[in-house]
Amino acid sequence: MGEVFDDLLPPDFAVEWGDPRQPSPPLFPEEQALVASAVEKRRLEFARGRHCARAALRRLGVADAPLLTGAQREPLWPAGVVGSITHTSGICLAAVARAEHYAGVGIDVEPAAPLELGLAQRIAREAEMNALGSMPPLLAARLVFSAKEAFYKCQFYSSRQFLDFDAVAVKLEARGEFSVKLLVDAAPFAPGATFRGRWRRSDGFLCTAVVLPKATSGIDSA
Repeated sequence: MGEVFDDLLPPDFAVEWGDPRQPSPPLFPEEQALVASAVEKRRLEFARGRHCARAALRRLGVADAPLLTGAQREPLWPAGVVGSITHTSGICLAAVARAEHYAGVGIDVEPAAPLELGLAQRIAREAEMNALGSMPPLLAARLVFSAKEAFYKCQFYSSRQFLDFDAVAVKLEARGEFSVKLLVDAAPFAPGATFRGRWRRSDGFLCTAVVLPKATSGIDSA
């Protein structure tokens, strides 16, 4: 699965992945405290996500250290690093890169299964669900959800804002890319700003990634 994100992200990103159902190395005490009262599934995903993140960080030459969370439960990365963690049934992934080149990154992975109609209508517009003629609308809705999640994680680095699903419009493209148009103010990004991302379907999963290069007003995962 890691090779899928190697394809979705620029080559200077380090990507690691693993199965949260498998035993993970012990967390730092400070991390353990963050999930002490969480359900087992959350603890396992948290531990595997931190393990993957540290493995990726070591590839950048960053020594192991606690990876804590901010006020909005976002991972607090070491100085000079941008990163993103995602997990779903049976898989966790982490991607990191040097902040000297990137202002933000967001990755997301979802099972390649259709959403229920009511949930799909809350997440995606009809045009978003029907953009890919080769993909059933309710499965495309799941992909739209993933694309929005990746974008929200990426833009949070700059805006520090959580956005609703109707705050952006996603246009899926058959060649494995997508565009995101911002419909609200999320300073420093203005309404109408457009961004680029990439998606893949692989091994029963839908994978998306959005990258914000340094000193640019748009996103391009190329």
